[in-house]
Amino acid sequence: MAPALLLVPAALASFILAFGTGVEFVCFTSLQPLLGGAQKLGPDTRQEWLTALQDPGILAALARDLGLLLLFVGQHSLMAAEPVKTWMTQHFGVLQRSLYVACTALALQVYYHVLGLGEPLALKSPRALRLFEHLRHPVCVELLTVLWAVPSLGLDRILLAVLLTLYLGLAHGLDQQDLRYLRAQLQRKLQLLAGPNDGDAE
Repeated sequence: MAPALLLVPAALASFILAFGTGVEFVCFTSLQPLLGGAQKLGPDTRQEWLTALQDPGILAALARDLGLLLLFVGQHSLMAAEPVKTWMTQHFGVLQRSLYVACTALALQVYYHVLGLGEPLALKSPRALRLFEHLRHPVCVELLTVLWAVPSLGLDRILLAVLLTLYLGLAHGLDQQDLRYLRAQLQRKLQLLAGPNDGDAE
């Protein structure tokens, strides 16, 4: 009985964390806090919505966005279905997951093409691209943990762990220019997040 009771606060904490993450995501994706705080839904606002929904240009943009969203969701759902996964495994073997990721990337490329955004990296500043050349992906920390956090290491495992650690470590070489760029981005994000709170305080 005691172990079961211990699961209750853990489950509650997990729910609160997931709910809080959802709220933060909604706040992050909403532009309204960045434009001066929340706006109450009044009669004028309702009329603006009704007028906007009668605009053919806005309806076309909404239809395009809906199509792009359905493309992404449909590709994920279809290729994650068990019959499709079984068929792909039979015909492509271990490449099944790689094909799934490639199709996901293709769906995102369609999204970028339709919106006229071009190559995703082309939207990044030269300073950001320079940083990417010197910075390893954070998931590499997980890889190093998997390589080293084991009870015992065989000779082949030690060789693999040492070589990959050296490879990841040597390729991670931030300099002062990269650090200044990261510091500037951090300050910019902190100011952006602090803006709505300052507006509410006034």
